[in-house]
Amino acid sequence: MKRLLLALVLIAATFAWNNPAWPEVLEARYAYDECNVIFAKDFVELREECAEEEDVPIFDSSEYIKEIDEILEDLKDAAEEDDRLEFGLTRFALGADMLGLGLAIVGDALDHKTLGFFECVQSNKEPVEDDLKECRVNALELAESAATHFLENDLEHAEGIMDDLEEDGVEVSGMEAVLEDGDELLEDIPEAFEEDKPAEVRALQLRHSRLVDLFHLERMSAICEYALPILEDGNYDDELIEDVENLNEDIQGTIGDCEYSADVENNNDYANENLDCWADTWDLYEEFVSLKHEILFG
Repeated sequence: MKRLLLALVLIAATFAWNNPAWPEVLEARYAYDECNVIFAKDFVELREECAEEEDVPIFDSSEYIKEIDEILEDLKDAAEEDDRLEFGLTRFALGADMLGLGLAIVGDALDHKTLGFFECVQSNKEPVEDDLKECRVNALELAESAATHFLENDLEHAEGIMDDLEEDGVEVSGMEAVLEDGDELLEDIPEAFEEDKPAEVRALQLRHSRLVDLFHLERMSAICEYALPILEDGNYDDELIEDVENLNEDIQGTIGDCEYSADVENNNDYANENLDCWADTWDLYEEFVSLKHEILFG
């Protein structure tokens, strides 16, 4: 009976999970990018109107705008199709083209402009900036809702995994601790989206990523600890038992190295630590899967 339960626990141990809030997340990110594109186009139009009024040269932005509009449409399609890879690549391309337009505007500002031109732009840009702020407020509301639903779904999914393992007799205290940190993270979402502060939102995402990683590590460790007594009591090779013990020690070491912190002092440092943790976790998971197959199929 215990061997059967071990088999069921091992078969269920997978990383596969597609959060149903992904389309909502992509929609919110698209909405924010659309705000920036609308602002860029309105600002370019304002500069052109001021250039005509002051009779000064202005660069031809039509190709920039055409390319940006096309990429934004592609971004919308990727969001609607929930194509996350295409969305990410397209968003990067949009950022590059927006940067190109920005550099062109800076360069054009040095091309025989008059004081009257700059005063015209300065005195008329407030409505354009106000529209951008309002647009971003609406986009951030979508982003807050999407982030909340995404984390809630992850927590619910993780709780289901934990409950199933606990029913099978697996010790789940490590996973419980991760979920408690997840509940606190959920409470921090509204504050992160109160104002347009991308760094705070990014910190929220980094903390979420760390917790997901730790949950997988804790689950693998818990399954190893559950499996060891069954393997020792059964007709299993001593080398296999030793491999499981060593794997669990490595997992516990990674858990210690990747200790969670709600304080993100530097996003880049935290992100780099996450990359290292995930790389180690995937290596451990590959070993976990290999040992799982050996246990199940010999």
